[in-house]
Amino acid sequence: MVETKKAAQDAWLSTTESINQFRKQVEQIKPDSSNYEVKTFDKTIQLKDRPVDIRIYNSDVNTLKPGLIYVHGACWVAGSLNSHDEICRYLSKKADVVVIAIDYRLAPENKYPSSHNDVYEASDWIFKHAEELGINKNNFAISGESAGAYFAASTALRAIDTGNSPDFQFQLLVYAALDGGGSSWTECKDLYFTSQDEVRSRYGSPLWSDNLKGLPLTYNIYGENEISRAEEELYIRKLKEHKVEVKSYMCQDTGHDVINWGSVKLETEAHLKAIDFIKEGFKID
Repeated sequence: MVETKKAAQDAWLSTTESINQFRKQVEQIKPDSSNYEVKTFDKTIQLKDRPVDIRIYNSDVNTLKPGLIYVHGACWVAGSLNSHDEICRYLSKKADVVVIAIDYRLAPENKYPSSHNDVYEASDWIFKHAEELGINKNNFAISGESAGAYFAASTALRAIDTGNSPDFQFQLLVYAALDGGGSSWTECKDLYFTSQDEVRSRYGSPLWSDNLKGLPLTYNIYGENEISRAEEELYIRKLKEHKVEVKSYMCQDTGHDVINWGSVKLETEAHLKAIDFIKEGFKID
């Protein structure tokens, strides 16, 4: 029995079959019916050498609203516009903002920096086409959960490094994975990164960047008992050392609660705090 259990643990994300099974499980995060009715439309945008699909959530297309990029998680290898549809609906409805989800390429078929490039370049396209999407580009931010929070953090870094780039008012990181070479979720990270140089690069591990100065206001929500808590608290500390304004919230007695976060079957304290942070960041009454 012990040997069988160990074999099952060792097989997680180590075979094509286990990856496909995990992808199916992640797609089930979306509930059968939504509790949050929001107008949506899908759009394929053309980047430099490839198309990327996005989904826009907007309850009022006649008024320019703040725009929030949302990047889904799921271990770098899973997730889609559909799997995290409910959390995007929730954030758009409750905060009264335009939410834009990005369908980035997944590992292991696509290695670093493919997914990062998708998120950054799509964010850049969205920022430059803000008004046609119903977004006030003076109120623009980025968010994500788990691996999606990693992509949000690395995109925010690249934005301050690059001229004529998206101007993010804040980044909202939920249950974030921030260390490409850290001990948390190594099975996932090993499917995305192929070398130590990639792992320790500025956009490979936002946590270990030498310089975080210039980053926007950062909101961080994390669980008291989650495996990546050390990464999140160290990132908070480093941001403060680099004079970046940070506001964080620790969910008591909570682990890496990404299933409840994504499905929104019930409003958790993470959901409520996220809405508070988004409204504060955009100065919404």
